Amino acid sequence: MSTVLRVLVLVLVVIGYYWLGKTALFRGARWLAAHTKVGAARWDTGQRADVLELAVAGASHVVLVTILLTVSGIGPSILFTGVNRPELLLLGALLGIGQMALGSLLCRGIIEATLASQKKPVAAGRVRTRDEEDQGASLRSWLGRSRGGWIRHHLTTLKVVPLPAAIALTGIQVASEEVVFRGVAITWLRDAGPVVALTTSIVLFVVMQAFFMSSWQAAMFPLIGGVVMGVVHGLVFWAVPDLAPLIVAHVVFFFFAVL
Repeated sequence: MSTVLRVLVLVLVVIGYYWLGKTALFRGARWLAAHTKVGAARWDTGQRADVLELAVAGASHVVLVTILLTVSGIGPSILFTGVNRPELLLLGALLGIGQMALGSLLCRGIIEATLASQKKPVAAGRVRTRDEEDQGASLRSWLGRSRGGWIRHHLTTLKVVPLPAAIALTGIQVASEEVVFRGVAITWLRDAGPVVALTTSIVLFVVMQAFFMSSWQAAMFPLIGGVVMGVVHGLVFWAVPDLAPLIVAHVVFFFFAVL
């Protein structure tokens, strides 16, 4: 299969599964939540919908990974690269913490710059009113927006589902993303060189982050995190194609982000 066709397949995966497919799956999960009592009786409809959406996302992700590993010819052995090297797993955890810190710093800088640009100048001798001081989005409101969209699924699940099950649901989701965007995308395009392989992996991973977010303010957080992780994980996987440490880094990054 040519490089162009492989890139096209990956683009279709992002559009077909991560956007159109998940849209249909989430609608089905919300319908099921509204018309059945699936899950714990104490959950309300919104909580039931969030947990079901995350569950179907995880299950469908496993199916997608299976199909991609088969079609690409990479095989399931890539899932276990790096597992037997505990020092790399530890470095992966530290990498996740570092990426979270960098992503948070970049987001804070963008928020501060945006808030500063929204402030109107005050005439000499006049004191700002409270409305003027609060003009635009406050830092708190930005952070509130960041907890919407698809991130809400994980937050609700951590709140209402027993912790081991919640970690498993989230872990399956983020581990599958590492397999798709690093394990499959970069490995499949490695023969085309680092520019094509890394650019394709990073761009598609970042674009995927914006799906199902309610506004650009809400999407900014996963987009910035996606850029940081896409670049770092892409470069690391290109140099050392061990997937397990990157899965650990992704899980650690995500739990620091949502907790």
